[in-house]
Parts: sequence; C-alpha cells; structure tokens
Amino acid sequence: MADNTTYDIGGRHHQGRHVITTRAASGLTMTADNWRVLNEFNQKVGWDFIFDLNALKRNADGSWNPDNARQLLQFSADRNYTIAGFELGNEYDIYRGQYGTTLSPDQLARDVAALQKLLAEFPKYRDSFIVGPETAGVNPKNFRGFLAAGGAKVVRAASFHQYYFEGSDGHVSDFTSIHRMDSLASRLDDAFSQVRSLDPLLPVWLSETSSASSGGMRGVSDRFVAGFLWLDKLGMCALKGVETVLRQAFYAGHYGLINQQLNPNPDFWLTVLYKRIVSGAVFNATGRHDIRVYAACANPDSFKPGSVVVCMLNPNNYTVTFDLHQFHSQHRLRYSLTAGDHNGLVSLYMSLNGVKLQLVHDALPPLTPESAPPGLEKMAAHSYTFLVFPEAQSSICLMQ
Repeated sequence: MADNTTYDIGGRHHQGRHVITTRAASGLTMTADNWRVLNEFNQKVGWDFIFDLNALKRNADGSWNPDNARQLLQFSADRNYTIAGFELGNEYDIYRGQYGTTLSPDQLARDVAALQKLLAEFPKYRDSFIVGPETAGVNPKNFRGFLAAGGAKVVRAASFHQYYFEGSDGHVSDFTSIHRMDSLASRLDDAFSQVRSLDPLLPVWLSETSSASSGGMRGVSDRFVAGFLWLDKLGMCALKGVETVLRQAFYAGHYGLINQQLNPNPDFWLTVLYKRIVSGAVFNATGRHDIRVYAACANPDSFKPGSVVVCMLNPNNYTVTFDLHQFHSQHRLRYSLTAGDHNGLVSLYMSLNGVKLQLVHDALPPLTPESAPPGLEKMAAHSYTFLVFPEAQSSICLMQ
C-alpha cells in the first residue's frame, strides 16, 4: 500500500513543482485523522514506528518528489509524533508487474539520499533511521545494486522481504516441510554475501515476512500449523545473524497475528513466548535430520542469568525421543506447544502444556512452563517446544 497512498492532511499538495502521478501513487488517500489514530495507537502500545513513504511520487525528470512527504513530516512534527524510522517504496524490483513502471537501483539510491536530506530539515526526525531497499527478493541487480549505488551509505540496514510460496499455491504439508524451511537459509546466505561484499558491518533486516505471500493461505496461515515455518524462521534468522525480523502482519489478511475479532491466532502466542524466552547470543545446535533444533541464551529478564534455551520443532506425524547430552542431568522448564483442539494442524487454537491459550478478560493468561526432570526428552508429533535450562551457567549468557 505504501506506493499507493497520498497523504491528504490539509493544505495544498506539491506546490511549485510538476509531479508525475503514477497509477500506483493515485490509489489511496490517508487523511489527517487516519494518521492521528495510527500514531496514537503506536504511542499507547509502545511500538517503535517505521513508516514506508510513497516512492512513486515522481518529478518530470524521474527523481522522487518529496513535497507530500514533507507535508506529512511537518504535520507530524507539529504534533510531536515519534517516528523511529522510514522506508522509501515497497518492492521496487517488481514495480513493472504491479504498476507498469520501473525504477532503477541508482535512482532509488539517489532518492533515499534525498529522503535523508528531507529528514534533516526536521529536528524531530533528524535522527530517524532509514532502511532499504525493501526488495521482494535478493536479486543482485536490485538488492546489491541499490547498496552499491550509494544506498549502503544511507540506510541503517539492508532490508528485503521473504515468503516461502504464494498463498494460492500452498498446501498444508508445505508448512511442515523441512525443504521449505531450508530454502530460507540459502536466501539469507545470498543476502549476507551481497551485503558483506560492500560493507562488513551493515546489518541485514528481514523487513516483511510471513509464510505465504498475497495475504497468506486461507484457512492455514492463521492456524497452528503455521507456527512451524514461523518458529523455524525466527531460529534461522537468529542463527544467521539477521538483526531484525518484521512480521507480516499484526492484523488483516490470512496471516495476521490477531483475527478480525481481535483475538490471538496461534502465531501470536508463539511470538509472545519467543520474545519472553529468547534473548542474546545464539549457539550452533546439531542433531537429528528430521527435527529442527536451535539454541540461544534465555532472556535474563525472565530467567536466571546464564540460562540457555533450546527451541525444537517436530514437524512429523510421529513422536520423537532424544537426549540433550550437555544438559542430560539438569532440570528444565518446558513449554510444549500443540494444537488446541481436535482440528489438529489446522486448529485455530494453541495449547501450552495441554492448556488451550485464550485471553482472560482481554488480558494475557499466565504463560508458565512446567518443571521437568533430567533425562530424555520426548516430543509429541506435530509439536514445538522451548526448553529452558536455568542451571546451564553459560559463560556467554552470563556476560549479557
């Protein structure tokens, strides 16, 4: 929607310069009231707000026209709205198919530099960051090309989007496929290779991602089974060194974290648990080929310093028994996540240690683990689990 939106917040638009308005740029209008509600919501929930500006407002010479963006920034600064960061354009590498127009990597790099100058006009946003190029993939022509043309000197992070497949083309089995999970690893390796060839320190963001694109897969992307790809993605991104993962979407589509009645979908609970449990250094974890295992420091705000968490996914239709040799003799805290009702993989609900997760008077219930004894671990078919080892005393985790 970013490149389909005009900001109508009062006053005249684009004074003094001729603006080329593309089919995309002329589609939607965001009013002052829309913008106010959005900012007030972000302030109330305490989110860091990153806004994607319309890149298809163009001058006659093909350069980005910042007039409408300047008007939005002035309106926002006058009301002391906090905007942590900005993007310019959404998936410019597929503009031809979407909007019948094209934008070169060199031009977008120049446009992002122009955005940086625009932000400098406003003390409120002088320190706001920019991420880009917000490509649909990591084709070197568009991803590395933007960075090499000067974008790497402007952006806070190199950003791209990733989905495993089209929502209309998927099947339930895709969500438990090890092959699908492995495809992300090669995509991340490609992205890092391109970025590191230009700047060894520039962070990489997965700035828009979910299971299936085009709104997700109806009746599947918002169900328990979607958690396999989501948890694996969080683990894989942490292992590869991705600094930030932004989920598409919190609301709307078939892949929203909450539904139209504002109740949590299974991936909501998984996301909350991941943020509460996992934080800090990541370890290499190896084991059976038919399950996925990730390990990291446990969140010191939730657990004893030095604790380690092991995240495990069993996407198979059989029980798996295994031994975590390093922690065989240690007690552990177990968060076992299974389908919340008889619908199994396509359940709209998730259970934590056998208890269905639901809001209690519009508040989150206690998300408490069960205490488990030392020894072998047994994972139910089609389940995922967090195991926290409070007595691990990891030297790396003790330092964070």
